[in-house]
Amino acid sequence: MNLLQKDIKTHSFADSSADDATFTLKRMEDVYRKTNGAPDVPHRHDYYTIIFIERGQGTHFIDFTEYEIVDRSIFFIMPGQMHQVILTSEPTGWIITFTEEFLIANSIPDKMINDIYLFNDYGQSPPLPINENDMPVYKNLILQMAHFEKSLETYTQEAVGSLVKVFLIQGNNHCSLRKSNNPQLIETSNHILRTFKQLLNKKYATDHMVSDYAYELAVTSDYLNKTVKNLTGKSAKEYIQSKLITEAKRSLLFSNISNKELAYELGFEESAHFNNFFKKATGQTPSEFRVLARQS
Repeated sequence: MNLLQKDIKTHSFADSSADDATFTLKRMEDVYRKTNGAPDVPHRHDYYTIIFIERGQGTHFIDFTEYEIVDRSIFFIMPGQMHQVILTSEPTGWIITFTEEFLIANSIPDKMINDIYLFNDYGQSPPLPINENDMPVYKNLILQMAHFEKSLETYTQEAVGSLVKVFLIQGNNHCSLRKSNNPQLIETSNHILRTFKQLLNKKYATDHMVSDYAYELAVTSDYLNKTVKNLTGKSAKEYIQSKLITEAKRSLLFSNISNKELAYELGFEESAHFNNFFKKATGQTPSEFRVLARQS
């Protein structure tokens, strides 16, 4: 992964849309041909991205984790996530992008995005594998999006928005992280996970303990850890650590902040404590990570 850039570029939705639209749909093969197959540089978006791969080979880096690109798979990328796609041959598939405004306008609430364990802002963001029998369902939804986007003169966004919502629901039904069949238990657990993730995004730099979030949620630390792990495969403690490490890596790679300043920004009282935490999680000191990653 080429990480020589000191400052990672954030693409706005206006970069990919010629008008005031809040939704775009592109063929992967068209994008590949336009760029002559050249890999993009590590970047991030200020909008949601879904990469639906019908056929393809290569590598997809998302927030410092490498994933293999394979046939019949879907990547879900949150705003702000760093990623880079490297294809080894011409793919077939689609790239769906939409903004926060698109979600609001089509009554797709934050609750729905948070309840679907496909978008992950930190930690692991693996692709969703789709079996051959289910592929026609997804393809039909996308083809309808393409049709309505181009053919309707009125209520275009509403039609496309409805299809995007169904697409997300379909993906959620195939997500292996949903294991419980008890509706009441699912809703209670979803509420805890959703609120925990919202709190973590706001307080990761000040609250490092599971007990901090458990107190806010009026549950025990053990219950919070188990609930989050049952739904996502990772404990609340692992989520907190993943968030801190991801934010630290982003700052180390794409800014010139000192280790001491970064430690303070992330809520560590001593830079030595931050260094030990980072090395235990990554096997490298912050300085070693910055130098080696920029040289790779």
